Amino acid sequence: MLSLRDVKVVDLSRLIPGPFCSRILADLGARVTKVEDPRQGDYLRGLGGVLFEALNRNKKIIKIDLKSEAGREKILDLVRKSDVVIESFRPGVLKRLRLSFRDLKRVNRRLIVASITGFGQTGPNRDRAGHDLNYVSLAGVPGLQQVPSLQWADLVGGGIMGALSIVSALRGDKKKRMACHLDISMTDAMIFCGMGPVVLSQTGENLDLLTGRVGRYQIYRTSDGRYVSLAALEDKFWNRFCDLIGHTDWKDSGFLFPDAAPEIKEGLAAIFRGKTRDEWEKLGREEEICLTPVLTPAEVVTSPQFRSRRFHLRRKRNGREILFPKFPMRQIP
Repeated sequence: MLSLRDVKVVDLSRLIPGPFCSRILADLGARVTKVEDPRQGDYLRGLGGVLFEALNRNKKIIKIDLKSEAGREKILDLVRKSDVVIESFRPGVLKRLRLSFRDLKRVNRRLIVASITGFGQTGPNRDRAGHDLNYVSLAGVPGLQQVPSLQWADLVGGGIMGALSIVSALRGDKKKRMACHLDISMTDAMIFCGMGPVVLSQTGENLDLLTGRVGRYQIYRTSDGRYVSLAALEDKFWNRFCDLIGHTDWKDSGFLFPDAAPEIKEGLAAIFRGKTRDEWEKLGREEEICLTPVLTPAEVVTSPQFRSRRFHLRRKRNGREILFPKFPMRQIP
């Protein structure tokens, strides 16, 4: 079982990307010290207290003024006894504070510094301000027709890619490890995750099948105002679904030529409006047609799948029990 119990992390970041990265490391056993500015603290505290708690549980939180000489010395003392530093300032900020990678590695020659930014330490956008929607837009994420409800670049680019990069850098003999500076760009991560459309665009091909242009891969509204997702991409699933809804004439259609049968999407929308979400969910469980309900966040924590996997911790907040999802890794006995 992977364990980071002997790893010490100093987290200088705020909001979502860096704290999510260090939370993954904490879930894997690392001892994380989160450093906050004594004046404002992490901006996320003001945006959502429970979200701040979810991202920063299992961490020791201290307040240090990085702009003061005393604060700088405290950070250097922490760094001497740590393995990893995570930061999410714009390029150049730590250098102005005399806490750059070069400054930090002078006191710890085996230190790993992970810099999580929107655009990376180099390139024409390195100094630009940005947020998740900017990063996924510049990465050419297909089907971006509305504002995503999930911060994909923050969570995947900053959090998961950041944690994976750090774990990779930690691999090997600690005594022989040399200091390294990891340049983690959330835009780069989104381009990497969207490699299919990016690569295909250079050949003249496309991946429109996964953007909702075909009827068999789409989200539909049901009679009770809820939603289900149909993802019957393979013919064996799609053809079986067509049999079940009494439309054998739709078999083997709409997959390779997504624009050839717009009437199928219109027909499917009408059919799905004829039953409740629970009725469609029952059919999806009984038949192999890749049909599932679209759950609300509140429904997720009560779902049998969530409860059975046990990737959560129970915490009391204001007298109420809250379930915090934790990093989903387990070893099979």
